[in-house]
Formats: sequence, structure tokens, C-alpha cells
Amino acid sequence: MEACGWDDDFWEEIGLGDLVDGHHAKIGGSVAFPGHSLGSGLTATAVKELGLEVGTPVGTSLIDPHAGGVGVMESVPVSDSKEDDKEAICHRMVLVCGTSTCHMAVSQTKVFIPGVWGPFWSAMVPEYWLTEGGQSATGALLGYIGCA
Repeated sequence: MEACGWDDDFWEEIGLGDLVDGHHAKIGGSVAFPGHSLGSGLTATAVKELGLEVGTPVGTSLIDPHAGGVGVMESVPVSDSKEDDKEAICHRMVLVCGTSTCHMAVSQTKVFIPGVWGPFWSAMVPEYWLTEGGQSATGALLGYIGCA
């Protein structure tokens, strides 16, 4: 997201250079912020199949912990905050449990922490850096323990 596009050298390095062909035709070439509205909404075919209205907005997707984190991050009460709205969101940490367990925080500047993933530009909240850490197999682990 920081580069607003794919890193072609990366695809080549891992042996998937064919994904670069045709201006990234196989994987898509456009980059949009999380939740950004795409196109002009649902098509007539989608409306018929889903029972919704023509033009219903369609937004970019998020991975499950980031989608859960957006609701918490964006729920900072503005009226109770004495600080700038852009800074208030940076004083929270989100813990989302599901397929994985992620601890996530956003900031207006890059924060590098040894052993923690990120920072990732606009990965969860547009125009903020995301730093996250956690356990990627917790959902499977809980399922295993519950079934044992």
C-alpha cells in the first residue's frame, strides 16, 4: 500500500514473475484504501442474485482481524477527547481473536518494534501505520483443544 502498487522484483524473486505480465492482469493492478468504494456499485446480475438494490456500494476487503480492528479503532468518542481526532485513534490497541489472535495499534508515523509485524501503511485504517503482533494459529489451536 505504501508504494501504491505491487513490488515486481518480489514476484520475480519468489518465482512468480508471471504475475507481473500484462500489467498484473492475473492479480489486479489497482490499489485502494480499506473500505474504499469501488466502481459504481452492484451490477444487475449481482442485485438479482443477492436481493439488493442496483448501485449498492461495493468496498475493498480486509482480512478478518483488520476488519474487526476498524470498529474499535474508529469508535474513539470525539466529544470526550481533548486531543486532535487524528491523534486520539493512536492511543488504543485492539485485540481481535478468531482464525488468528492479533494485537494491533495504529500511528501517524512508522514505528518499528523488534519481533512485531509492520509498520504497514493504510493496512487497516487509511493513512495510518499499522503495527501488529500475535499468534496466527490460535483458531485452529482452540478448535483442537475443544475437540480433544
